[in-house]
Amino acid sequence: MCISRIHYFNPGHETAVLSGKVNYTPTRQVQIMFRDLACLPLWYAKPHDLVWVEDLPQAEAYVSVLRSLFPQLPSEISTESFRYSSESIEYEATPWGLSPQSLHHYKKLLQSGKHKLVIPEWLGEYKQLTGRQTARKVLERLRELLPEMILPDLPVFCRSIEEIETYMQTNQPPFILKTPFSSSGRGLQWLYSSELMEKDRQWIEGAVRKQGEISIELALDKQQDWAMEFESDGKGTVTYRGLSVFGTAERGAYSGNILGSESFRESFIWAHLSSSTFIQVKKALEIVLSEIYGYLYTGCIGVDMLLYRQPDSLLWNIHPCVEINMRQTMGMVAVQLSEQFLEANHTGRFVVDYEALPGEVQNKDKDMRQKYPLVVTNGKIQSGYLSLCPISSDTHYWAYIIIT
Repeated sequence: MCISRIHYFNPGHETAVLSGKVNYTPTRQVQIMFRDLACLPLWYAKPHDLVWVEDLPQAEAYVSVLRSLFPQLPSEISTESFRYSSESIEYEATPWGLSPQSLHHYKKLLQSGKHKLVIPEWLGEYKQLTGRQTARKVLERLRELLPEMILPDLPVFCRSIEEIETYMQTNQPPFILKTPFSSSGRGLQWLYSSELMEKDRQWIEGAVRKQGEISIELALDKQQDWAMEFESDGKGTVTYRGLSVFGTAERGAYSGNILGSESFRESFIWAHLSSSTFIQVKKALEIVLSEIYGYLYTGCIGVDMLLYRQPDSLLWNIHPCVEINMRQTMGMVAVQLSEQFLEANHTGRFVVDYEALPGEVQNKDKDMRQKYPLVVTNGKIQSGYLSLCPISSDTHYWAYIIIT
């Protein structure tokens, strides 16, 4: 039976999970991202699915231009159009990330129309599974399953400045502090000495006050960010879906992904990591994630990793579980773009960028279209630039691909 889904882009959902409120209001910056990238699910949803947006005229105008090139694109709905649709189809609610807030939005959508809409139940266990404490639990389990592999020390969770200082006195800097409910480079604080600065103390006090505890761990000499993307069937099995090779800005914020075949993406890792190690980690993660998430959660799981250089050595090691994203991820979007929209043997980049000045994204979009004209054959991109969401003079967040 083919399931039709209604997709909804709700970035920054980790803080919504922390809040636990159905009427949680994201920060202004996250609201702008939600508005600007609301059409992103068009590129990973199935043709028979729907993508829920609020600015339906803008989305329809954008899709109408692309429909001749990509006939496999799904359709869009708004709350208003869903209300008056006469189709009798059963849908499944599929937000970017599960939270009390996102599921409440679907309940309001259900009340507005006559359709059947299956909405997942929010489970209390989801909050713990979303936090970094579970990533620590997974890393601890990986150390048991891979005893011959050199893996990083476990992060330590602390509830006070004194506990953090105790850790710092028995280890060598640099360190990283992390809030439990954050992702994509947010909620991090680097410490480069063995003494806390006043700004560090203020950050710690604020983070502990908001989230109850924070973790501290040794900062590694990172050489490459990457992730393994998985999917849980909710029946006890978590399956590997693909490799994500991505970049981050100086402070760890996500910047973009490599596009191409699985073997092409693997080449970035296998240049420094043996294929046997890669396979061992993948299989071990399938086991651990199935144990922890398999029966509780249905959906995407992204496990962020990195390759790092050992101190005073040219050798590279793997950190197999930096953080876990219990949601759809940009890495999974990159995997799906590569599978569904790229011509074989073609490669490129998937980029998410931000411009503060009004009109700047619109100007850059025009330049990119002229510099990299789009070439598409049978729904597959041969080369060129494509914005994955509509762009206006008020756009600030920008998701696009360039294929070579």
